[in-house]
Amino acid sequence: MRRQLKALHQKKFVRDALVLQLATFVTGGGYLITSVLTKRFLGMTEMGRWNTAREIFMFAYFLVSMGVVNAAVSRYSEAIGRRDRAACVNALASMLKIGLVSSVLVIALGFAFGPAVADHFYDDPQVGHWAALLCVAGLFEVVRGLTVVALQGTRQMRSFAWFDISTNMLRLGLVYFALQSGYGVGGVVWAFLVHMALAGAIALHFYRRSQLGDPRLAPPPLGEVVRAIPGARIRQVFGLSYLLALNKSMNTLVPRFGMLLIPALATLQASGEAFHANAAYSIAYVLSWGLGLAMGGVTQALLPALGLKVANADTPFDQMGGLLKRVSLIAGSVMVVATLLSIPVMWVVIRYFYGEGAEDSFRYYLCLTSGNLFIGFTCVVEAFYIYSGKLRQAVPFNFLLAALVVLGIFFGGHWFGPIGVAAAAGLGRAVGLFHLVYMAAYFRRARLQRS
Repeated sequence: MRRQLKALHQKKFVRDALVLQLATFVTGGGYLITSVLTKRFLGMTEMGRWNTAREIFMFAYFLVSMGVVNAAVSRYSEAIGRRDRAACVNALASMLKIGLVSSVLVIALGFAFGPAVADHFYDDPQVGHWAALLCVAGLFEVVRGLTVVALQGTRQMRSFAWFDISTNMLRLGLVYFALQSGYGVGGVVWAFLVHMALAGAIALHFYRRSQLGDPRLAPPPLGEVVRAIPGARIRQVFGLSYLLALNKSMNTLVPRFGMLLIPALATLQASGEAFHANAAYSIAYVLSWGLGLAMGGVTQALLPALGLKVANADTPFDQMGGLLKRVSLIAGSVMVVATLLSIPVMWVVIRYFYGEGAEDSFRYYLCLTSGNLFIGFTCVVEAFYIYSGKLRQAVPFNFLLAALVVLGIFFGGHWFGPIGVAAAAGLGRAVGLFHLVYMAAYFRRARLQRS
């Protein structure tokens, strides 16, 4: 047994996944502590207002930028594997070009429509003003994305883990300072903006430091990348990124839709419980999302690993079905066990860490965490569609599934209130299993063609 574990640890993919798991564990812990502190200092209602402002920003940002970094990682890792310097520069420059345009668009949308949207749906224009300020953070996120691509695309996972951990600890410290100073939600908003600006500076430090390592993995000089932005060819990365954005909407945008819907429910607004209920739902979402981060390391390690394999042509992709199947089954089994074990733990966290007023969060958690029973099995889906070239066929079907789940969340909230939103959002993740059926058929057909 010891020999088998040692042999397993010698595999770079396993080591990368373990390192990233550690980073995601620390990240999830940081978000949990931030959430607890926010509730303790602000109370449920003010916490609900902050969460609503943040979700308006996050929803707008995801709509215009989600998928760009993962698309660039896949292109950059392939270019590194081929030793194609021009393609490396273009992958980074095109990501920056798309990110900058997207960020400017988000800022314009935030300041133009944020206050009006918040006034119309939540009867609270101040929430919209906070959301508009948060939109400025998108500019700094572009710089962070550059470093993520450079490190993940070359499988420098230890450097990425330290980068991720340092920026998350910085966010925790700034939010705590803002809460301790008594500036309320406005202070948290400014702490978030300062964190994103400093995280961008830290990202540049890690980018430059990565140039001092292995010359084969060193990213191009930053000046060269910046000069290439005007002429960067964005069609390939742009198209792939937005296909990925549609494909990722099931796991990212759909569950978050509940935090925009709940404070807009008329019955909750009439009783004055709209933001209180949203805070309870957001606590449950943070806890279930933190558990879902357990699969983040596997997904992040798998994407560049397959990219380098495809570039080196040591294994045809249509013969990787066995590898993806093993990863899916192991990750899925781990997540099922972790989800079931998490239930008593989260009851203790909600009761004793969040304290009085957060009791409803446990009911929402039970519903939302049901989705974690399925996401482990589907952690291989994104990498499969990217490298099989089948993403265009998958997106329309996944978009239809996402639309159906959103309708379920909407009517669940309309008929049953926040608990209906949580149940629909949690069970909606099960539809990702349909992609595994398609993957099995793909590899079976390829195996028959070879034989």
